[in-house]
Amino acid sequence: MSKTKKTVFKPSSAPLLSAQAEPGDFFFQNQPAELFLQTKILSFNRRLKELISFKKSSDLQKELFLAASYALFPGGKKLRPQIAIAAAATLGGDWQKALDPACALEMIHIYSLIHDDLPCMDNDDLRHGKPALHRAYPEWLALLTGDFLLTYAIEILAKARRLKDRQRLLLIQTLSSKAGGLGLLAGQYLDLASENKQISWETLKKMHLGKTGSLISAALEFGAIIAEVNEKKRRSLRSFGHKIGLAYQIVDDLIEISSPETILGKPPGSDLAKGKANALTVLGLKKAQATAEKLYRSALADLKKLGRPTALLELLAHKMVYRIF
Repeated sequence: MSKTKKTVFKPSSAPLLSAQAEPGDFFFQNQPAELFLQTKILSFNRRLKELISFKKSSDLQKELFLAASYALFPGGKKLRPQIAIAAAATLGGDWQKALDPACALEMIHIYSLIHDDLPCMDNDDLRHGKPALHRAYPEWLALLTGDFLLTYAIEILAKARRLKDRQRLLLIQTLSSKAGGLGLLAGQYLDLASENKQISWETLKKMHLGKTGSLISAALEFGAIIAEVNEKKRRSLRSFGHKIGLAYQIVDDLIEISSPETILGKPPGSDLAKGKANALTVLGLKKAQATAEKLYRSALADLKKLGRPTALLELLAHKMVYRIF
């Protein structure tokens, strides 16, 4: 594969994609969907702190658990937990049963970011607007913290409250698969192996669907497992997740060059400077925008096949695509 040409973009405050319905237009169970999610994410944050705080009581490896707390809080958008909770509620399940699985998802996500930031991988100094974990703590401790979150996530699923043994097993199988060599890790591999190389759109799609889309799909699968829905509805959810996950990462590629450092939490264009392949270098700006919007519309059509009110997932899909950070 030949080396890719360097492309320079300037940050802009202009909208990335054309305007769509405002979040306030979405309602779930006679209340604004935004309010529903905000209250549930507060419950999620409390549970996540509970799961981490008891680990701090150990004196010998106290720094390990403090480092985990540093990486987890305040964190980013908590998107994957929101999707899991929203999917469970949308499908008629008990959203409270989704709390522990949602925490496991967030731990896997944060573990992947910790390792991504390491000097041997992306070598990033900032994450969520503060020093990356390996800058705040020794590099070896950052590595171990990622390992801890990865393994602890599986333990949490094995002990998840209010769920049947079969559901716990399915959750573990789903997360192990989505985070493994055919999912998240496959995307990370392609990301690093493609630096300073010209790749095809098909290869980029595989990279994005692995590195980003896999945990978004896992979150939706978690909701389906918790609500115990049939295979037909699961297929519709998988299709929705595939499309919205890809659209989300395309928008991330746009944001990486369009939003200022104060919003990004890192210098704009840093990925391009490293020769990273993304939607901009492969598709160009206009085609990338059009592709994201087409995927978004198609994903919403998949939700209609569920035969239930889908305001929560529609709202999250909107927020994933029409954003500036």
